[in-house]
Amino acid sequence: MSRYREIKKSLAEVVDLRTIRKTSTAKAHAAIRDLIVENPTKSYRQILEWLGCSRWLVYTVAGEFDVRRPKGGGSPARLKNLDAPKDRS
Repeated sequence: MSRYREIKKSLAEVVDLRTIRKTSTAKAHAAIRDLIVENPTKSYRQILEWLGCSRWLVYTVAGEFDVRRPKGGGSPARLKNLDAPKDRS
């Protein structure tokens, strides 16, 4: 089971079917937003692989809460890898 499904399952409320889906989805999106904000050095690809969800979902949540990475510079994780000294033996 993916982490995204675990998040949604743990946030589900037993009321009626529509309320469960709407409430748990909103809370799951907020949890993904928190992950994006708390991990500025991780790329979206790393976050979606960790959660086990789609790229579309991570991008949608980032746009929904306006927590996108700056354009053009790459993610801090990618920049960190590029700044590392390369072994030229």
